[in-house]
Amino acid sequence: MRFREDVKAIGRQKTERTMQTAFVSSEVDSILDRAADLLRAGEIVGVPTETVYGLAVDATNPAAVARLFERKRRAFSHPVSLLCASGQMAFGLLSDVPESAVRLADRFWPGPLTMILRKRSEVVSDLLTAGLPFVGVRVPDHPLALALLERLGRPLAAPSANRSGHISPTTATDVRREFGEEISLVIDGGSCRVGVESTVISFVLPRPVLVREGGIPREFLQEEIGSLEPQTEESRSPTDGRLRRSYALRTPLILVQAPGEVPLSDRREAGLLTWGPCRAGFAVCHSLSPSHRLQEAAANLFGRLRELDESGVKRIYAMLVPDHGLGRAINERLRKAANVPASQKKLGDETQASRPASPSSS
Repeated sequence: MRFREDVKAIGRQKTERTMQTAFVSSEVDSILDRAADLLRAGEIVGVPTETVYGLAVDATNPAAVARLFERKRRAFSHPVSLLCASGQMAFGLLSDVPESAVRLADRFWPGPLTMILRKRSEVVSDLLTAGLPFVGVRVPDHPLALALLERLGRPLAAPSANRSGHISPTTATDVRREFGEEISLVIDGGSCRVGVESTVISFVLPRPVLVREGGIPREFLQEEIGSLEPQTEESRSPTDGRLRRSYALRTPLILVQAPGEVPLSDRREAGLLTWGPCRAGFAVCHSLSPSHRLQEAAANLFGRLRELDESGVKRIYAMLVPDHGLGRAINERLRKAANVPASQKKLGDETQASRPASPSSS
């Protein structure tokens, strides 16, 4: 079972990262102290996580939260998830936490898993949750984010560090390009290791609902707590509004099953986002993963889209990846970004069939 092997691999990687980042240099220490001071003063700070960069404010400061909505151009009707230093901090914000949520936290936190649970209203502001009784929480798996949260001693309201509807940022440069001097500080934690947003599970209903595919494949979660209800219009709650955004590109994006579908006459002025090695004949070609590895593809997704969007091509053609594990999360983002329909077919399954995944693709 490939995903069982991947769970073990993720565990080893987390242990290795913890060992490698046990010591923080004095320079980094100084930056984190400054970031914590800015957050206490109500300022906005760009923060790296393993998924994407976040635009962070002190979640206990209503004025700072309001400024965050304004700066991000986010509707107040769209709730904001919270980053916490530990499961203890997260559960301190919640009430009536089901045992299945505790089991997921024990296994996958720190990590790319957001859980929507009933909040303690006296602790979590209605401004953060659009007046609703639920809030999304997670513990990020990035040493700088965790160190900052521990210094601050409070949760961070930290949606992705982009204007609403724009491509999520996976480097500090992306954040600066988006906001310039509008935010006080961006902590440079390198490129995001996961590269797509967290998986989201809602505990609003009696059975947990998979709201969004993300950095932890659903197989891993189901191995721990059993089957998950799919997201439907009936099961969708108002707390999920923030999860339905699109990823807006200036350049038309068209989904294809294979590069051969692109007319030869189009290729000289088009960009290609491919799965596997790059193909000749296009004005620009970027590969999500030349070696067909889904983890690499997820980490590269938003950066490659941004590069193609800024390359000056007239159109972007994108191949979907095998539709399993992290591939489902990647394909979900590509479908949201696509602004020119290629066909009415379900491309993900056909793309998977067109080329078998290599043993290392998960």
